[in-house]
Amino acid sequence: MELYIHYKELPEGLTLADFVGELNEVLDDTGVVCGGEDNRLDLDLEDEKVNPKHAQMAVKAYLQRAGFAKDTIIEIGGMEIGLYE
Repeated sequence: MELYIHYKELPEGLTLADFVGELNEVLDDTGVVCGGEDNRLDLDLEDEKVNPKHAQMAVKAYLQRAGFAKDTIIEIGGMEIGLYE
């Protein structure tokens, strides 16, 4: 299952390489950053036995701690979820 992060800009002081590395640590063995395009990062949730809601919640918590803007969106299974909803 894929999860997409739509953002307008990275928080101050955070590079794209740092963002990818930190997300890979958050996902640990349950997923990996697999690509992206301008203002979108694509994550592949690898282990189908793990509830994707857990990865979604972990990613959402990371994005909030990192200081992403309120208009950041997490998309999973075609459903968009606001970062602070």
